Amino acid sequence: MINGRMTSFDDVNVNDRPTTPLEQDCCGNGCDPCIFDVHKKLLEEWKEEKYNKSKRSAKNFLSLVRYKRFIVKNIVEGSENSICIELDCASDNKDDVIFLLPSQYIMMKLFTTTKPYTPISWNRRSMNLLIKLYPSGEASTYVKQLNINDELLIRGPYGNFNYSRNSYKNIIMLSIGSGIAAFYPLAASIVKDELEDTKINMMLGFRFLSHVPLKDELRILTDYWNFECTLYLSQGSTANITGLNIVNSRINSKIIDRTLDSYSPETTLILICGTTKFNEIMENFVQKKDFCHYHVFR
Repeated sequence: MINGRMTSFDDVNVNDRPTTPLEQDCCGNGCDPCIFDVHKKLLEEWKEEKYNKSKRSAKNFLSLVRYKRFIVKNIVEGSENSICIELDCASDNKDDVIFLLPSQYIMMKLFTTTKPYTPISWNRRSMNLLIKLYPSGEASTYVKQLNINDELLIRGPYGNFNYSRNSYKNIIMLSIGSGIAAFYPLAASIVKDELEDTKINMMLGFRFLSHVPLKDELRILTDYWNFECTLYLSQGSTANITGLNIVNSRINSKIIDRTLDSYSPETTLILICGTTKFNEIMENFVQKKDFCHYHVFR
């Protein structure tokens, strides 16, 4: 990933962050409240305060109804058929910052067409986009010709999906191709949240291993106790990637049945993102298994 980290609020002042207790500070006698429970609550209140403060003191550079100027800062290869583009907001006003929620998307104007893209990471002044490239097509042709310091017009953010901390025990993420862009920022925000207890099972489908973007980023997420990821490759591979499971198969009905049998419909959220056909098939599978908590990114 291009240099970037996700944040939906201004950088916090680490100096006033509640001090983390040491292991020896806990007596181990089951005190109520335990010093670690107190710290957890204080940390949650501290983050909420910082978020609200940043919203009061800054305004979103992005607009739902007006295109805003962004400058191409960097372009790197995402995979064999995708690139990552880092964009800086073209504003000298320090109060103009980027506010995004994980899995929201923006609309980018590319010559005579407009395309939706989901930021995979962002900070106060820049965002990173993962863009799949197709052999032909006006948008892909335009993107391939982009250079550093080129200007792009963007509006947004859009998307009606909103996740609340610890609202589910488990989240299953089902996607193929560029659908990973909608899931990666959400997964990263959950596993890196010290207050989160939700477990994530990310299931990603691709034709070839060389088509998989964000491999290093996914591998890093597998270091967290509550994240697992499986790559389903329709053309197969004998490679191994530390932390990631690789299955030489498409994501099919047998795999979905076997997976869902291990989860409770009442405490599991299922997220789906892919082609129109993939979304319809997965949604039908989920409904037949009586999982009512699901969301399809269309």
